[in-house]
Amino acid sequence: MTMLDHSQVAGLRLVDPGRARPAGPPQATPAPERVPARAPSEAPERVAPAPTFAFEAGALPGAGQERGQPAPALLIVDDNVRLASTVAAYMEMQGFRAHPAHSAEEALFAAQQVHFDLVLLDINMPGMDGLEVCHRLLATSPGTRVLMVTGRDSEEDPLRAAAVGARGLLTKPISLANLRGEILRALAG
Repeated sequence: MTMLDHSQVAGLRLVDPGRARPAGPPQATPAPERVPARAPSEAPERVAPAPTFAFEAGALPGAGQERGQPAPALLIVDDNVRLASTVAAYMEMQGFRAHPAHSAEEALFAAQQVHFDLVLLDINMPGMDGLEVCHRLLATSPGTRVLMVTGRDSEEDPLRAAAVGARGLLTKPISLANLRGEILRALAG
């Protein structure tokens, strides 16, 4: 087994467990200078600030988001806790504000507390199903966009989802990149 030498990570001096430890508490060491010093006569380069969220870089064409406005808020509803949490974490990394909910009741409560720009909603959940949740969400927040998700290949599900006001129905499994694309399309349209 090979040990990698990570003696400087995030400005802290780390010690290899195979080596003798220095006496006393770990000492923070300054991070190495990454930008070379510039002569005072040199003019600084002009660099545009990097966008904070993906939509600021034009990822949400036509969504009407302007610099300084908050990122779109997503509610990810699925009784599969790991799936909802994974999708929410991925969407956060993509610049969205994402909140996972693991039941119909949790989703309805969250929607009363926060305005969500889009709800990604599983049809098949124990107790109240996603179709009823969609109906209730749109009754209280008519402008909310809802994308429904199902693990079944049924001819009736797309019709039932459209009947309660969902903007679309996605079939699992779906890659996170494709899911992101569908969310961006739903937000733009």
